[in-house]
Amino acid sequence: MKQMDRMNSTSNDWEADPWDAPDEVADLQFAGFQDRAVKTIIWTSIPDTGQSLFGIEVGKLRSSDVEFYATYDGEDMLLMRLIWHGFPDPPEWRLATRPSNRRDLPWASWGYFADLPERWRIPNI
Repeated sequence: MKQMDRMNSTSNDWEADPWDAPDEVADLQFAGFQDRAVKTIIWTSIPDTGQSLFGIEVGKLRSSDVEFYATYDGEDMLLMRLIWHGFPDPPEWRLATRPSNRRDLPWASWGYFADLPERWRIPNI
């Protein structure tokens, strides 16, 4: 499916970040999401405020809708749950990763998605 079709659909299961990304970017993000979706990842809830995680203050993570984190297969991972989601907003969840212990690198987004992958283990969900 082309990104333009995804952007104009009322039933998106997955959407690129940003929503108007060109097809090449959207295809790379979708492939990256699919690669991570088949892994058995055990997620942990974001800790209380006053702490940091991956060098980022927890308050800043929470204000960015981050609810869970994991380190798996050499990557630090953030899982965001959007308060506002569903058409015309993006799907409910968003995944971002970066190589572990590489705070100098930016986070890569793997798009927004409506359903959590079956193999992911999320507390209290």
